[in-house]
Amino acid sequence: MQSTEECTILLSKVAVRRKLMTNQFQKAVHTRVIYTDLFYIRSDRIYMEDGCCSGLLRIRHGRVDALLPAEQIPDGPVIDARDARVIPGIIDTHNHGICGWSLEHPRGFAQDVETVCRYVKACASQGITGVFPTAVPAMISACAQAAALHPVGAEICGIHSEGPWLARSGEGGSMPPCAPADMNTAYSLWEDARGLLRLVSLAPETPGVWPVVDFFLSHGVTVGAAHSNNRYAAAMAAYDRGISVSTHTGNVMTGIHHRDIGGLGAALTHPDVECEVICDGQHICPEMLRLYFTIKSPSRFLIISDSTAFCGTPPGYYTLPNGETRHVTSDGQILTSGGRRCGSARPALFGIRTLTEKLHMPFETALRMATLQPARKYGLASRKGSLAPGKDADFVLLGDDYQVLATYVAGRRVYDRSESALLRSEFLTERLFTPA
Repeated sequence: MQSTEECTILLSKVAVRRKLMTNQFQKAVHTRVIYTDLFYIRSDRIYMEDGCCSGLLRIRHGRVDALLPAEQIPDGPVIDARDARVIPGIIDTHNHGICGWSLEHPRGFAQDVETVCRYVKACASQGITGVFPTAVPAMISACAQAAALHPVGAEICGIHSEGPWLARSGEGGSMPPCAPADMNTAYSLWEDARGLLRLVSLAPETPGVWPVVDFFLSHGVTVGAAHSNNRYAAAMAAYDRGISVSTHTGNVMTGIHHRDIGGLGAALTHPDVECEVICDGQHICPEMLRLYFTIKSPSRFLIISDSTAFCGTPPGYYTLPNGETRHVTSDGQILTSGGRRCGSARPALFGIRTLTEKLHMPFETALRMATLQPARKYGLASRKGSLAPGKDADFVLLGDDYQVLATYVAGRRVYDRSESALLRSEFLTERLFTPA
């Protein structure tokens, strides 16, 4: 228990940090106001919750109001999207960065808040209307502050902390011993997120982890199994105790073997587990993805990007400030100098394309994995995740080539393809970019 004096000092520090927000980034943040205007979207392919339809989608007060027959004469302005698909906005619950905006490298509170505000705008360029910024602990407070500012872009629907308790790195299982879990860190994550912490991913074998897991579960925070060396029996036991998400399923976990089906087998066979999945075709090969969906219904998967700040940057070689190198390949891989994958350079939308074009999955099935299913898992489905009367008008105008033409959040256009580039230009110079 903190003393009154300690609490006063803590509150003073918070006040000072908030005052550090400068006019520079305040000018870049525009408060989102839900439009009260009435308008319509006309398209032959409107992906409503109950199927694909042709007609006029009526938007009123920032929400989906009704789908009307195409021949009806509208009483308000109409956006002609007959050459595009109208889809519900993507909800990406595992996203570390995009277009040079990183949630992994804190630069100071004021700059971090600006980074998050720019980040959600860049997310909208990839059809994301709801996002869980997946930030290092030192940036979680900045994510919460940015959310309070309602910046133009994807809505911050929650915050995801991947770690700090992880036990495995890469497919070889090598990683320094994990420090024991401690309640002080758990409290700090919860308090810094200001009620927005929705998901914590951790290695269940971490010493002292279960009081931490119980604390998060008791506060309504979902817990995922991540970066774990657990084999089948231990992984199943962890899921039986309340962990309910498999983090980037198949990656950084023990695989399926004919004598022990490992952490992957546990994730795919446990009845109470939703599985995150990266569908870029690189992290998981198409044949293994097909096996996943044979073992477990596609309705239990959540498409994620696991993207980093390299998503949306040019292919080439990057030298990081610490001297390490990253190779962004033309097919969207991010590789260390040793050839290990290090996050993704593809957005969740690319995963939908992979499933439909390489696995020949119905578009609607793949779409739900990135929209309605994460909304249901994290308690957002009453207002997010699908186009249905009464829900937020979060939608994307999508070309047949999977390019985003426009993104709308709560009935307001937050991205248009005609906008200038959203790439953080300093990212290339800071990382000594060399074209491939």
